[in-house]
Amino acid sequence: MEKSVPFFESRKAAFALLLASGLVLQSLPSAAAWPWQWNQYDKKQLKNGRWRVYHDADSKVLHYSGRYRHGKEVGRWKTYTTDGNLYFKERIKRRKNYIETVYYHPNGQVSHRGLAYLRDAEHGGVHYYWDGDWEYFDEAGKALGIKTFAKGTAVTNTPVLSNNKKKKE
Repeated sequence: MEKSVPFFESRKAAFALLLASGLVLQSLPSAAAWPWQWNQYDKKQLKNGRWRVYHDADSKVLHYSGRYRHGKEVGRWKTYTTDGNLYFKERIKRRKNYIETVYYHPNGQVSHRGLAYLRDAEHGGVHYYWDGDWEYFDEAGKALGIKTFAKGTAVTNTPVLSNNKKKKE
């Protein structure tokens, strides 16, 4: 015949097991708690993986964060002001060769957004430029209009608010 264990004793055993497993997890190095490490290099000493860079030496005010793949920026990037406010976000579309960019007002509202491109320059280096229609907004989030760029040069000097919507043909 099996001996029954009182309910409170089985709870004590479960609690002791849970407590012991927590102590084991705390004794592991902090790197083991995350599936990745920040600011790493690949075998060719190119930036690789998730990166974050700070404005200050104490690593308290984040400057930017994002991901590299063998030295090239990929995916989503966020850049912050020295006050810690979000300045802009970029979403790099490698296969489509453009960057979705959104700038923010200090109050957190969208300031302007549009597409940017990063191309190899003729004499070495890279050329980053805005292209196409960029939407502009005031600090309350109200649309101010659209400003058009052609390879980094503004075609319209000020945002133009259009009430006419283009019809798709």
